[in-house]
Amino acid sequence: MGNSQQGAFTAEERKGALWALLIAGVIAFLALLFQQSTQPSLGPWGADQASVAMPDVLDAQPIASTL
Repeated sequence: MGNSQQGAFTAEERKGALWALLIAGVIAFLALLFQQSTQPSLGPWGADQASVAMPDVLDAQPIASTL
């Protein structure tokens, strides 16, 4: 074997992988910042309907307890 390569990947491949990880980290960090700065979606009804409860619904309860 005339090729005495030190690792499984070349220096260019390692550099490319490092750049890919760095870019993915920056994208994830920016997405996290954007998510924290926006209000959660309330669906098609918007904020006006968020405080209005459905008729005859007081709280989430199980349908039946068979235990």
